[in-house]
Amino acid sequence: MDNGNAKNNGNNQVAPPLRLLIVGQKRTGKSSVGNTILGRDAFNTWGGANSAVAHGESEGRQLMLMDACGWGTNENLVPKHEKLELFNALSLCEPGPHILLLIIPLLFFSHSEKAALQKRMEILTEGVWRHTMVVFTLGDRLRDYSIQDHIQTAGKDLQWLMEKCRYRYHVLNNKMPQDRQQVSGLLDRAEDMLMENGGWHFSLHMYCRLEEEWSRREREMKERILERQDGVCKTSRGLAVVPNRSQKGGLHVNDTQVKLVYHG
Repeated sequence: MDNGNAKNNGNNQVAPPLRLLIVGQKRTGKSSVGNTILGRDAFNTWGGANSAVAHGESEGRQLMLMDACGWGTNENLVPKHEKLELFNALSLCEPGPHILLLIIPLLFFSHSEKAALQKRMEILTEGVWRHTMVVFTLGDRLRDYSIQDHIQTAGKDLQWLMEKCRYRYHVLNNKMPQDRQQVSGLLDRAEDMLMENGGWHFSLHMYCRLEEEWSRREREMKERILERQDGVCKTSRGLAVVPNRSQKGGLHVNDTQVKLVYHG
């Protein structure tokens, strides 16, 4: 567990930097988000660049930003090179990012985009959603339209995304990098998420081990249930009817006399 807040911890020691991993599809303003947060041109925005890391201070916080290589639009499978780049981005921020900033433009979020996104996030396991905040780019398109209105009218696919990330989102306008209030708001939200997660960062290996442990416990529970059901079946078979007529002509079942009533 580590706290990404850059303030002193009471022992005149500065806490480690807040580690932010920026992920998303190509041409979504992903690298520009990193530049807006840091207030300088730290990442190439021409597209196609490999995953990169940058350090800096922003709004009084020490930051470590990882700009993951953007992924494609294939919704059926994830190409091998995309998997390797995603793992490489994770390795750049060892022991793991505190927050994943998932970049989504303020446009219509289609079903194919949802499917492509879901395939990539599955690589990181279900636990990654606890550490994920959606960052909507193209914030200038909102104008007099609120982000809440956009989410409510955007359709079920964006609703699915909001539910997965527990409605943790922020709007950013990369055309106004001088607006530091929008950056401060994003970092405040990121630190709130870190506290909600008990100060824990995301670790792919940790969540894989947890999933293996949960699967093991689930298998053991199912086996115990099956054993109990099998025991009940055997007990039921042991109560077989064994006719035994006594000297008085009564019918006995397993030494218990049964009274017979005839109608007719």
